Amino acid sequence: MSQASKAALLIFCMFLTLALPAPAAAAGPAGALEGRAPLRLSARIPAAEEEEAPDEPAGEPEPVEEKQPPEGALSAPDILSGTTVIAHGMGAVGNLNTLNCLEGFLTQYEAGVRVFEADLRLTRDCQVVLRHDWWHADWQEGISWARIPTREKFVSSPILGRYTPLSFRDLLLLMEEYPDICIITDTKFTDSDVFTIQFDAMLADARELGLTYLFDRIAVQIYNTNMLSALNNIYRFPHYIYTLYQDDFNRTENALRERAAFCAQWGIEGITMESSLYKSAYGDIAREYGVRIYVHTVNDKEKARALLESGVDGIYSDTLTPDSLERKKVRGDTSVRF
Repeated sequence: MSQASKAALLIFCMFLTLALPAPAAAAGPAGALEGRAPLRLSARIPAAEEEEAPDEPAGEPEPVEEKQPPEGALSAPDILSGTTVIAHGMGAVGNLNTLNCLEGFLTQYEAGVRVFEADLRLTRDCQVVLRHDWWHADWQEGISWARIPTREKFVSSPILGRYTPLSFRDLLLLMEEYPDICIITDTKFTDSDVFTIQFDAMLADARELGLTYLFDRIAVQIYNTNMLSALNNIYRFPHYIYTLYQDDFNRTENALRERAAFCAQWGIEGITMESSLYKSAYGDIAREYGVRIYVHTVNDKEKARALLESGVDGIYSDTLTPDSLERKKVRGDTSVRF
């Protein structure tokens, strides 16, 4: 981490510590999905009393030897090229969306989904966790927009009393355990001083675990052209997707062509937009530039099928699965099989 990034991180954390009230006492740790062997999330940050080392001076963490990817490891483009469904917010649990929890991941994985969009937020201690926003004060006890938690408080507070919250560190451990999944980030922030802190923390997690190779299975969503330059100064992330939900995209074909040309020039592999913005002409433009098109968020299977048939490469969905979109051939039916 550069000295400038360290300074920015320190200032940001000092601001959070001074400005926000102290979080409530942590609830008991959340368990893994009932009936399934616990996943290897034991590398989570230990409780404060366990991490004290009074006889050793504080300093930079010991370097960890980087692990190697398994033989035949897939990359994000490898996995994305064979998918039509991206689990929005790590997938729904029942009728609950964007919880970004372990149970949502397991439910969608077992249904055949292999690409997961993860919403990422900064905690009080400037760590990264999976959370869509802080407005749902009823989701985790003592956690809200006015009570931003530490990472330890966050992972120790079950969502709605029963679901397992995940930090970015936990997400890396899941990716190590499930080598056939790809993650798409939704980091929310466009201010460079904030997302620099966020991505520095994500890189620190990966380096402490020896898992930086997993970034080859992460597609980083960017929200404007300047964000690409800033992120490349932090780390050469291998895969990007340009998402338009914070872009002043005017829906013209020329505007889509400009963005597709930018993506082709800088090796950005896809463009994501709201499903209501999509036009069938966009598919041809994207293919001309070798760029894939994704749309969000679609939970109606007939609408999803129509979008896929009109040139969309994949859809973000809370609940849809590959099987639910498969149109089986019957006599007289010439439909494609997704």
